[in-house]
Amino acid sequence: MLELGFGVADMANIRFGVSPMAHVICGVAGAEHPCVGASVNHDRWWRQVKRHVPSQAAPVFELVNASFKGVPTFIQETDSQRLTDELDAILAVSETDFYEDLAFYDEEPELPRIVAELRDGGTRQLPRFTNSVWLLFQACIAPHWPDIQRLLQADIAHRARTAAEAGAGAMLNQVHQKLAWREEGALQYITPEWDASLSLGGRGLELRPNFFLQDGIAAVPTEHGPTTLNYPIGPRRPEHPSTPRTDGLAYLIGSARARALRAIGQGSCTTAQLAKRLRITAPSASAHATALRTAGAITTEREGRQVRHALTQLGHDLLRSNPAEHHAIPPQGDGTV
Repeated sequence: MLELGFGVADMANIRFGVSPMAHVICGVAGAEHPCVGASVNHDRWWRQVKRHVPSQAAPVFELVNASFKGVPTFIQETDSQRLTDELDAILAVSETDFYEDLAFYDEEPELPRIVAELRDGGTRQLPRFTNSVWLLFQACIAPHWPDIQRLLQADIAHRARTAAEAGAGAMLNQVHQKLAWREEGALQYITPEWDASLSLGGRGLELRPNFFLQDGIAAVPTEHGPTTLNYPIGPRRPEHPSTPRTDGLAYLIGSARARALRAIGQGSCTTAQLAKRLRITAPSASAHATALRTAGAITTEREGRQVRHALTQLGHDLLRSNPAEHHAIPPQGDGTV
């Protein structure tokens, strides 16, 4: 099982992306590769394009299929939605990261030829690899890319609506049948291929729908940016306008703290003023403020014998991502302007 731990900053930094490079990787993966499995979309596409595969595309086929344990992180750890930018990022990988990312192949019974060639040539071998990716994409994926992108964007739109209406946790719980969201702030991927527990470290999560995936999920933890999760696109669901909207902020931090954060969002205030806005006791207001400050959503500064609470950028982001609508706190006459 893989468990991803979320903090408040991570919940505010969940985003979607489309990766052409991830589609190249999953497109060239063999039928036995765990990331593709018995993918109907992949099989249909492959039958149409296999006769068009250029001979110069061999390096990408060989590297992706060199081990069923995965592929080097440097060919996945890209932060762009354009293939040219993704290839530039691969070419810019450092020698240290390059060799570290190839180290897991030492566990194979025999070192794959492509890996031996990469190690012998170092990063000087990367232009040959990126050229093979480019030629493969242009010959086999580019003709289908507009249609694939429409499906990917439709999936993103559906999941963004789910997050807005039911909260980020509910959306994450629906991404894949093997994913489970825990209210304590953890996303679990139930699979024997992983045995790890990772913290997102405030860098967030980027969800990337993938046309070629069907049964599996490809997770790419990174120290330099958000962890990425490539997942299969799901069927589009009908709209249900009559379904009551859920407060996503309350789902994330609890209804009482959501009300407190929105109350502070009306303008900076003392603890006494916060208690008056919420119609609760001052000790309860102080407890909510302490929790929000610990989470990084507000700051507290002393003013004489009182303290004043104000939103941080994270607090502003949380409120902007979760509009108050009918959950708003009515303004109270507490003397603030």
